[in-house]
Amino acid sequence: MRILMTEEKEGDAYTVGALLAVEGHAVAFCHPHGGAHHPCVGLSAVGRCPLLTEPVDVVVDVRIDGGPPTAREMGATCALRHTTPLLIAGSAPDASTLAEGALFACPPDAVTAACAGLDDGRRA
Repeated sequence: MRILMTEEKEGDAYTVGALLAVEGHAVAFCHPHGGAHHPCVGLSAVGRCPLLTEPVDVVVDVRIDGGPPTAREMGATCALRHTTPLLIAGSAPDASTLAEGALFACPPDAVTAACAGLDDGRRA
């Protein structure tokens, strides 16, 4: 399964993404590692948006703190615009487009099981 990771705060997506990669998923990131000055990889000088380069099965938005949506979560908004399924790892922001458009939210430590269940459902 190809999974695109985005995050509420810099660095949050990398731990969850590593766990998904260990499970055999192909993982891409909306933000280049250490690229806090770029809004996303698609707007960096060397990258292209993963939603535009290859099919993405699900976008995972990692929200450890659970506050209001941040600019680092634009990948979640892009997922909704592209009709790519969105899974929120953590607390969905109250009364937001992200909360309304997400398939579901789960604790960050349950993301691997949630993605496995989504993948199983797609194969059925």
